[in-house]
Amino acid sequence: MSDPYTRSAPFYNPIVEPWLRPIKKKIVQECLRLNLRSVLDVGCGTGTLVELMRKEGIQAMGLDPSPGMIRVSRGNSWGPFFLVRGRGERLPFPSGTFQGLVYSMVLHENSPIRRKEMLAEALRVLSPGGTLFILDYQKPSTPLGHSARRIEYLVEWAVGGDHFRNYRQFMQEGALPAILSHFPPDRVHWEPVFCGSMSLAKIFMQP
Repeated sequence: MSDPYTRSAPFYNPIVEPWLRPIKKKIVQECLRLNLRSVLDVGCGTGTLVELMRKEGIQAMGLDPSPGMIRVSRGNSWGPFFLVRGRGERLPFPSGTFQGLVYSMVLHENSPIRRKEMLAEALRVLSPGGTLFILDYQKPSTPLGHSARRIEYLVEWAVGGDHFRNYRQFMQEGALPAILSHFPPDRVHWEPVFCGSMSLAKIFMQP
């Protein structure tokens, strides 16, 4: 199967990274505040979040299904040691391995069945009392948020294929709040970002 991200991988950091960098730094600071010492970034792309975490002493690892993204990541001096190729619905780690797990702009590009499998795997590899971070789209409620969503729609449309179809279904189903509606509300903390067109959800596991 061809990798749809091979062509875009070299351009990912110059184009996408400036938008996501502040949120990635926020996730790193939250991991430090919560004393999460081992974190897995699923769908790590070019591995910049893993790099930020390791610079702060967090034992972070990254996983991505795209050979193109992993190839770019492994061009960094630290990349070959802390990045693996794999899929979020079949994580190659024992249960309870990590204190933290991150899905950053990953769920919307997957089918509903695969999203459920990915969330189940996240819960499996998280240790008791761990934290799951999910950054993804939500339905905006302000004019500025709707403007941001129009830009995001064009970005997703440009990727096309299954990615775009899954994105549209994700939004039609109610986006991230609907996907996480089965979690107890008192264990989910929401932080709107990008004018309310996205949200960073923190889900706290039972100790």
